[in-house]
Amino acid sequence: MSTLTVAGRFCGPPGTANGGYLAGRLAAVVGAPAVSVRLRRPTPLDRPLEVRTTAAAAELLDGDELLATALPADLDLDVPPPPSPAEAAAAQAALPPRTGHPFPRCFGCGPARVPGDAVAVFVGPLPDRPDLWAGIFRPTAELPSTDGVAAPETVWAALDCPSFQPIASTAPHLLGTITARQDAAVRLDTDHVLLSWLIARDGRRITTASALVAPDGAVAARAQAIWFEVLPA
Repeated sequence: MSTLTVAGRFCGPPGTANGGYLAGRLAAVVGAPAVSVRLRRPTPLDRPLEVRTTAAAAELLDGDELLATALPADLDLDVPPPPSPAEAAAAQAALPPRTGHPFPRCFGCGPARVPGDAVAVFVGPLPDRPDLWAGIFRPTAELPSTDGVAAPETVWAALDCPSFQPIASTAPHLLGTITARQDAAVRLDTDHVLLSWLIARDGRRITTASALVAPDGAVAARAQAIWFEVLPA
């Protein structure tokens, strides 16, 4: 039996794992070019959880409770033409202060975190293409990485939270499923253009997409995410 522990540093909502980070850890277990991860229950922090693998899939369990599943997938996702890095940085900088964030210490996007300690990345709408949001992600060695390259969990975390921003809702949402494909290394200390956009709304269910574009203009990684609005108690 193998185990997986999510340290408290990699939190999303209080006391639980960041969805993108956890999905990236499970995707590395599956090892396929594209992986789909379904988050079924909140994943607790700072204690070992069982990882059960089959020929192609992985399951994360807390005792008898199934927390998440990961399996190979196909991801046919067209990525819009990216803006220049300067345009992406300007869109990011123009976003108003993010007050009232429901999860301020989220590893992916929490305004109480700083780059390096966390991914701490966000995007803003492009003035000439307001349906497309953009920013800059520059991973450093303080984040999970190996030999100058961001680890899958760092890449997946960067694709996760920013894909929520174009939803333009103040209501909290939780990630249900994320499917991602990485086609090139995401190198440390290198500016990547981060994109996100809305695909569809269906009641409480919202589908979004995101991508990381390398300096040469190639798409290094892309993802499609399904979010669910959290109803008031």
